[in-house]
Amino acid sequence: MKHNIKNKKLNKTSSHRKAMFMNMSNALIKHEQITTTLAKAKELRRFVEKIVTLGKKGDLISRRKTISTLQDNKMTQKVF
Repeated sequence: MKHNIKNKKLNKTSSHRKAMFMNMSNALIKHEQITTTLAKAKELRRFVEKIVTLGKKGDLISRRKTISTLQDNKMTQKVF
């Protein structure tokens, strides 16, 4: 049984996954749509929904968390 397995590995290392989701989320926020595989899109949804939730809060700590996740100030401004 697969207990406590929260996300799929997608045959990538953890650093590669983190960078890939950061780049894909920046592209999604910038262009508002992207073309990708279904498995990556399902995992990206979980990643981006957390960012959108932080954007709805709007406080300073949420902004700092979003900046650290996206690594791009312009995309952070667009979220907020």
